[in-house]
Amino acid sequence: MTVVATILIFIIFISKYKPMYKVTMAGETLGYITSKKEVEEIINNYKNTKEGNIAFIDIENMPKYELNLVPWNKEDSTSEVLKAVKDTSVVTYKLYAIKVGEESQAYVSTAEEAEEVIEELKQKFDGMVDLKINMEEIYTSNIEDITSIDTKVAKANLDNEIIDGSNSAINGIILSKPTTGIISSRFGPRWGRSHTGIDIASNTGTPIYSCSKGTVEFTGWYYGYGNLVIVNHGNGVKTYYGHCSKIYVSVGDTVTKDTVIAAMGSTGNSTGPHLHLEIRRNGTVLNPQNYLYK
Repeated sequence: MTVVATILIFIIFISKYKPMYKVTMAGETLGYITSKKEVEEIINNYKNTKEGNIAFIDIENMPKYELNLVPWNKEDSTSEVLKAVKDTSVVTYKLYAIKVGEESQAYVSTAEEAEEVIEELKQKFDGMVDLKINMEEIYTSNIEDITSIDTKVAKANLDNEIIDGSNSAINGIILSKPTTGIISSRFGPRWGRSHTGIDIASNTGTPIYSCSKGTVEFTGWYYGYGNLVIVNHGNGVKTYYGHCSKIYVSVGDTVTKDTVIAAMGSTGNSTGPHLHLEIRRNGTVLNPQNYLYK
């Protein structure tokens, strides 16, 4: 009879109660769960997630479990427990910052993407700007502060930053001396008129180089300039090379600072062999000596 009574009591008991794990975190009860193993496995997988630039996840307060017998109508709180774990964890992300000078200007996901962006920009701005650009591996838990992790956006941001923020001569364009010689006439008032460039005197035939990378926009005779070459360097910057004895390039040619574009001469309104050099920014003449032959 005792055995039968015990069995009956056990059956009645288990019909009203079931085993569940009480889950607490930092002393606070989060709820009850049926499977401790399942929850621990989900948390472990979450902790080791490497997706979306995640470097690692710190769970500051791991849940604690205590086996209890609870009424059958007690609901499972697995989803609430997992949400509490995620809400109190710290996610650290690994990114690659592309820096112009000392400032981070764009972010991408991998070192390969960063190298691709930097190489493309180096090729694009080669000979045009003083390109101080590199990458740095960074770790941050404030991913929301980073507006975009995308190579296309990075390139656009960097284009603008390089042009606007460069310490280069004019609108990001670095200029080199186009020829050798002495300055025979300076920029500014001359003979009752405004001299729109500087004159660099040397021997007829002295090589004239492009001041920077660009595209030849004009070649030929142009009034008092005589034989003239105009190079468009982009960003609103153009250079003029006047009084040439010979021209070695054609309209549409791509040139660099190492390209010989003409030979010095005395064509047009000239009293002796020299190069008349002009620099224009958005159509306005600038004094070349502010950037060259200082």
